[in-house]
Amino acid sequence: MKKFLILLCMTLFLVACGNSEEKSSSEPVKNKEEDSQEANKEISKKEEKTKPEDSNVTPQIKLGEVVVVDDFAEFLLKSNTFTREVHPSNDVDYGFELENSQEILMHTIISLKNLTTTSKRADLFISEFKYIYDNKYEYLPEIVMEVNNGKVFDIAPNHEIDPLKTITLHCAGFLPSEIENDGKPLKAVITVNGEKFEQIIR
Repeated sequence: MKKFLILLCMTLFLVACGNSEEKSSSEPVKNKEEDSQEANKEISKKEEKTKPEDSNVTPQIKLGEVVVVDDFAEFLLKSNTFTREVHPSNDVDYGFELENSQEILMHTIISLKNLTTTSKRADLFISEFKYIYDNKYEYLPEIVMEVNNGKVFDIAPNHEIDPLKTITLHCAGFLPSEIENDGKPLKAVITVNGEKFEQIIR
């Protein structure tokens, strides 16, 4: 009877030791998994902090590049030129000429298409257009549109654009003549339906 009790006690002792060893061997695995998860979280946080802030960067566009503002308009800047006179596409005898020798015209031609489902006044598509010289001087151009098959100019508020129709706009900025050849930065900034784009002229 005593031998049986001794054997029973030894058996219980060994089982208890075995359970203790199993627990101690499994706990480090759990800690490693937790450490790995924490490390991944830290890496994710660092990656989020190092991502560049793109929200304030104005998209740059190129001449001849078609730009689509969803369900509103499609446009492209066809050309930028320094000039002293501006004419519609199909009549070189019509237009206007700059007389002030202290100024030069920056002339931009824009093709604009109405992507809305209703007719809209032509001047409501481009909410702002300006030239920025040397990163600080701003010039707002005169904007007219071609009518009568590109033979004459008229102001945009006088006309509506039907859905999916395209018009041609002419922007003429009166700049100091010294800007033409001084090589300093010059860009055009256009805002369509609240979205701003810039095109580097030089």
